[in-house]
Amino acid sequence: MNWLRTSPLTGVILVVFSSSAAAEMPQGARPDTVVRAAQQPRHPGVATLIEELSIGVADGAEEYMLGEVADIALARDGSLYVFDRQVPAIRHYDPQGKFLRTIGRRGEGPGEYRSASGLATMPDGRLLLWDTGNWRINVYSSKGDVLTQWTTLSGMSGGAVSQYARAILVDTSGLAVTRKTIFNARDLANRQTVWLRYRPDGTVLDTLHAPPAPRVTPTLSARADRVQVSDELPFAPKRVVVMSPFGYFIAGYPDRYAFEIHQPGSPVVSVRRDVKADPVARSERAEARRKIEERMRQTDPMWSWSGPDVPEFKPLYADLQVALDGRIWVAVIPEVSPRVGSTSGGGGIGPSGRRAPPQLAPGEPPRPALYDVFEPDGQFLGQVQVPARVSSVVRRGDQVWGVALDADDVPRIKRYRIAWRQ
Repeated sequence: MNWLRTSPLTGVILVVFSSSAAAEMPQGARPDTVVRAAQQPRHPGVATLIEELSIGVADGAEEYMLGEVADIALARDGSLYVFDRQVPAIRHYDPQGKFLRTIGRRGEGPGEYRSASGLATMPDGRLLLWDTGNWRINVYSSKGDVLTQWTTLSGMSGGAVSQYARAILVDTSGLAVTRKTIFNARDLANRQTVWLRYRPDGTVLDTLHAPPAPRVTPTLSARADRVQVSDELPFAPKRVVVMSPFGYFIAGYPDRYAFEIHQPGSPVVSVRRDVKADPVARSERAEARRKIEERMRQTDPMWSWSGPDVPEFKPLYADLQVALDGRIWVAVIPEVSPRVGSTSGGGGIGPSGRRAPPQLAPGEPPRPALYDVFEPDGQFLGQVQVPARVSSVVRRGDQVWGVALDADDVPRIKRYRIAWRQ
C-alpha cells in the first residue's frame, strides 16, 4: 500500500511508498521512500549576505597577508583556524579577526606538515589537520600545542591513487571522517569513494561506502597500447554524494531536481522541486564534442564517437554541500570564483569534491552564485545569493565564512550573515 500525507509545513507533501507499491512510484523513487515535494520556501525571494567581519590586507603585517587559503575550521568559541598553502601555515584568529598564533610549520617532524587536505575541530576543542603529504592527521590543542598524530592510508595502493580536497569533518558524535576517492590506474573510468571514520583516540572505526547509484555518469574513453584516457560526457548530470555532520549520506541527482537523505533505520527521504532545465546551446554542444574528439584522438587517431551524445539540457543544479549544522545547500548557479580547497579548485567533504569551477567567457563579468537552502530534514528555507568572486567555505546557521577576492585578486576571509527576506 501507499499513502499521501500532508505535512504541517507549507507547500510540502509527503508520499510514502511501501514495497508493494513500487510499480506506482514516481520516476527515480525506490521502495520505502518518502518523497517530499518542497515548492514554497519559508522565506520568499532571494536572501543576500551581509558582511560582518573581514580578515586580511593587501599590504601590512605578514600574519594578515593571505596567499592561497586551502581550508578554514571554526572553533566552538567562534575563532578561526586557517590553512594558507602558500606560506604554508595554520593561522589562528579570534572571533573578532585578531591574529592569535601560527600553528606548526612545513616539515615532517611532529606537528609539521607537507600538505593539507582539510582542517576540522573536535568537540573537546582539539584541532585536526589531515596532512596527506605525511600520511597522517596531526592533532593539536586549541592553543596549537602538538598532541599526537594519527596514521592514515598513504593514498597509494594496488595501482590506484587517491585525490583529496577539504575532505575531513567531525560529525556530531565526535567521530572524525575523511573522504578518499580512489582512481584505478588501469581503468581511469573506474573509481570509488569511501569515507573512513576515526574514533576520538585516532583508531579507525569503520569504512563507509556511498549508497548504490541507480545509474552512472556516461564516460568516453580512448586507448592505445597501455595508455587510456577517459572523460565524463559534457553536460551529463553527475550524482553528488556528501556526508552530513549527523553521520549519514545525502545523494543528489541533478538530472532531475532531487536529493536523497539516507538516514540509517529510516525511510529514504527524497526531496524534489519542480524546476525547468536550461537547454544547452547548439554552439555549446558542438564545442563540447570538438574538445572531446580532439582529446581522444591525441591518444587514438582513429577514435570515433560511439557513446551517448551530448545532452540537450543542462543539469538542474551544479553541486550540493552540507553546512556544519546539517543544512543542505544546493548550488543552482555555481560559484565561479576559484574554489577553496586545492590548486585545481576542488570541493570537499561538505562540498562534493568537484574539481574546477565553471569558466567564464572572455570579457564576461563575474556573477553571483545562487543556492537553494534546506533544513536537514528537507524543509525548503529559501534562496541565498553569494556575491561574485566569493568562495563560501564554512556555513553554520545563518552565518557564512568565505574567501573573497578583491579587484586585484587579493584574498580576504569574510564572515557574512544571511539577510532573509520576510
